[in-house]
Amino acid sequence: MSFLKKVGAFFKKNLGNLILAVVFSVIIWFAVSIQIFPNVYDHVDGVAVTAEPTAYMQEENLQIIEYTDTVSIQIQGKRYTIGMLTAEDFTASLDLTDITSPGTHTVNVILGMVKANNDCEIISTGLTSKVTVQRIISKDIPLEVNTANLSVGEGLQIQADDIEISATHVTVRGDEALVNSVARAVIEPVYDGTMNETTAVSGAVSLYNAAGTKIENSELEYQVNNYSVTIPVYRVKTLPLNVSFIYPENFDSNSIKYSIVPQEITIAAPASDTAIENLNRIDIGEINLTGIAVKDLQGVNLAISLPDGYKNLSNTGRAQVNFENIDSYGKLEFTVSTDNFTVLNGDPEYVYSFVTSQFGVTAIGPSGVLQNLSQDDITGTVNLLGIPTEEGVKNVTVTLRIAGQNVTAWISGEYKIDIRATKVNG
Repeated sequence: MSFLKKVGAFFKKNLGNLILAVVFSVIIWFAVSIQIFPNVYDHVDGVAVTAEPTAYMQEENLQIIEYTDTVSIQIQGKRYTIGMLTAEDFTASLDLTDITSPGTHTVNVILGMVKANNDCEIISTGLTSKVTVQRIISKDIPLEVNTANLSVGEGLQIQADDIEISATHVTVRGDEALVNSVARAVIEPVYDGTMNETTAVSGAVSLYNAAGTKIENSELEYQVNNYSVTIPVYRVKTLPLNVSFIYPENFDSNSIKYSIVPQEITIAAPASDTAIENLNRIDIGEINLTGIAVKDLQGVNLAISLPDGYKNLSNTGRAQVNFENIDSYGKLEFTVSTDNFTVLNGDPEYVYSFVTSQFGVTAIGPSGVLQNLSQDDITGTVNLLGIPTEEGVKNVTVTLRIAGQNVTAWISGEYKIDIRATKVNG
């Protein structure tokens, strides 16, 4: 029998004893190693890291957006203990007490065990982690509407000032710097076709920075859709302004030259109101020449009024009536005799007389014309129509005029005079 066969036969015959010998050897080695080498070193991977914002961070809206969420640690302890430990038996948390501002910070990692164990010790020291913090704020941005892509019928126009939106603003939330970069919030209404009347449409919000660049960032939180927008459509027309004059009797109306500033304005009416097409001017009122004083010749200011529902697109609420050649005009005081005054529509059962024999008046007109006037050129009329007559003295209005045809001067102001009524055969 060869040597190899003898060895094989030996192992075959004594296999059970050999296995028992190996097992006992391992047990003896393990027992001896525990006694000779009671502590061993090891590392644990994947220990979860927690990051709890401090009270200060919460008050200042400082929010953690990124950090390393696991660490590897070194431990030592009894072999029979640490060999059974896993990452779930340890804790790791970030020390955020020194964070007072947004940015990227390096902070310490605090390590611990879920359950205290005297047979194990964490020997890792000085572990740090980078943490990125943002200040999260909210800001209300006023809503605008972009009507550039909307089409309206001929002669119609969208009135941007009257656009109605289902909300006045959109609340944008996110990182402080990002939120503060938002300068405008614009609703883009959706409508296919041509608008011929005021129309309600839906739209979505787009955000823009101060340079007019659209901001597309998923980190910004805001309501994008579900906005209702009412687009007002108006008929638009530009019309001249017109003023009317009330002239004294026998006055030469062609002698007064004037201009109106502005000469015209642009107005708008609801699209359904076709009456605007029949307008050919805007009347701004009347000027009674007898109510004009010399200072008024520098210009008379009149309000521009429009029918209800109409808009003044020129945004000019008043017009100025300017007189020409005002340097040649002046005023002159006259004392006139009431002998030139006449009573109209008096009661035939009464006799009327003026208490005052003379009367002071002011005439306005071209200086050359005034110099040629005399008190005899000024007459007065008292019209008693509709005024109850009774004996005694009444203070009544007298209408004054300058005699002649096509006169170019006038009596300025309102005048009253005392008139006595005496009953005939009273």
